[in-house]
Amino acid sequence: MSKAKSPKDILSRMKAVAARERKPAGESTAPAPEAPKKKVRITVDLDPEVHRFLKVYAAEKGVRISDVIRNLISTLER
Repeated sequence: MSKAKSPKDILSRMKAVAARERKPAGESTAPAPEAPKKKVRITVDLDPEVHRFLKVYAAEKGVRISDVIRNLISTLER
C-alpha cells in the first residue's frame, strides 16, 4: 500500500478524474448502466483537513462526497 497523499495530491487526482468524465457539448448520452442490486457500506477514517477538502470539492462540483469517492475508486485498475 502506498503512503498517504497530501490534500494537494488528492486534488490533482480528482481534477484529472473530473476532466476525463466531462463530455463535449452536444455529445449524445448513452443509456445509463443498471445500478447494482445491493450496495455495501464502508467506513473510512480521514484527517479533518482531508474531510474538509472533500466537502468543499464536492460542494463546488455539486455532487456528494460519496460520488467523488466512488468515481475515484472506479479509476483503480482491477
